[in-house]
Formats: sequence, C-alpha cells, structure tokens
Amino acid sequence: MFDLTVVAHGGRWLLVDDEEGELGSYATQAEALEAAGAYARVDAEPRHVLIQEIPGEWDEAVVEPPTCH
Repeated sequence: MFDLTVVAHGGRWLLVDDEEGELGSYATQAEALEAAGAYARVDAEPRHVLIQEIPGEWDEAVVEPPTCH
C-alpha cells in the first residue's frame, strides 16, 4: 500500500521510493509531500505516504495528485 516514505534525516526531509531509493532531499516536510504528489500524477490516484519524523514513530498522509488546469 505504501511505496513512498518521507523521512527526517540530518535536518532535511528525504523522499524515498521503495523500489527506486532516494528521490530527493527537501528543506521541509511540506516540500517533500508536495514532491510525492508529483509522483501521484503518474497514475492520477491519491498516494499513501509514510512519514517518519522521529525514529520508530510513524505517521501517514494521503497525497492527492496535482490538478491540471
């Protein structure tokens, strides 16, 4: 169900794909989740993203694909 993870690491937020590995490093959690939304565009479906701010503690977010105008 989860294929993307946003992890706090060394003052940055990493966006990680289970198959592709690290996709990017961002200054804020919001930026990393926005980038995850770009990956949701591929299949136009919301993506469930795991979030780890503190080791061992997990949260999740549903990221909608960006709308096309």
